[in-house]
Amino acid sequence: PVTLVETIDLAAIATPLPIRGEGFVQPFRIANLASQVGGQVIGLHPAITERGIFKQGDILVRLDDSAERASLTQTIANIEGTQARLDLNSILLQRTESLRAREIASQAALDQVRSKQAELDASLNSLKAGKKSAEVALERKIVVAPFDGAVLSKSVEIGTVVIGGQSIAEIFTQDRMELDVAVREADAALVPGLFAGAPTAASVTVQFAGKTFLWAAHVSRVAPNLDVRTRTLTVTVELDDGTAIGAQGGEILASGAPPALINSFAKVVIQGIRPESTYPIPSTALRGGKYLWLFDNSDPDASILSIIPAELIHVDGETSYVKINPLPTQSRLITTALSTAQEGMQLRDVRDKVTTAPTAS
Repeated sequence: PVTLVETIDLAAIATPLPIRGEGFVQPFRIANLASQVGGQVIGLHPAITERGIFKQGDILVRLDDSAERASLTQTIANIEGTQARLDLNSILLQRTESLRAREIASQAALDQVRSKQAELDASLNSLKAGKKSAEVALERKIVVAPFDGAVLSKSVEIGTVVIGGQSIAEIFTQDRMELDVAVREADAALVPGLFAGAPTAASVTVQFAGKTFLWAAHVSRVAPNLDVRTRTLTVTVELDDGTAIGAQGGEILASGAPPALINSFAKVVIQGIRPESTYPIPSTALRGGKYLWLFDNSDPDASILSIIPAELIHVDGETSYVKINPLPTQSRLITTALSTAQEGMQLRDVRDKVTTAPTAS
């Protein structure tokens, strides 16, 4: 009897293998903004009050520094006074040394002037060190942005008295968002240049308000250890831009494309290698993990079953990528489950149309 089967055509892939994963979007850096010293808050950057963005080096917080400024002013005045006395004593020292050389002044007088000179030098150095300390104390009354970013939350207002180390605001790198993806060892081996630091291209999709938005991304780094429980590698994927490049279907919300929101659940596709002679097939069509059943219709008189070996390259959900070298011509992949499959058994494809010519009466 001729067995009836269902088949599909085989087409070699021309794109990179999709290495899929998922994770939650997180900033590259997130930190609590705090002052090293205490004091009363007298100024806040607009980015803190309005949850806006700031640049590295911007002054985000100012504390009351009136006492530190007064101390610095007094120290500078003491330095100027000591320097004036030191200049005067230097002139006196030169004069005394000249008189001593002509034996007009005594050695005791010369020693006294020299002692005074050393004392003033030491006093001046001490005051200069005090000036640096006063400048450092004054600098600590301002909090400078350590990186470009945005404000996530704030915990103080103008007039609040804070202590050293108290959290003032929470900041993060808005222009650098990333997510960690767990990748199996077999899949990691298919990512080109993964351990060499190559910026492999990737894509990130996020669901927002019922719409799917897409971000371009790349692999930025990989953890040097395997997860103890899952035995997977943690691969970090960084978004190329904080704003979505588009929405699937082309429809944009009235609010516009959303930014990469923190803690958004995202799906990631990393571009793997581009193997030759590799075909995507339903995973159920791979028999015994290494064989394919082909519908061979190279013979015009009869179509038969051909069993060929195939190398499994990658599994993507219900799709398996297998390497067939070479693929027999005029053959299709059999997707039907057969109880007894034998090489050369006669087959018929359900999609092949059979036409009957009318006979003359």
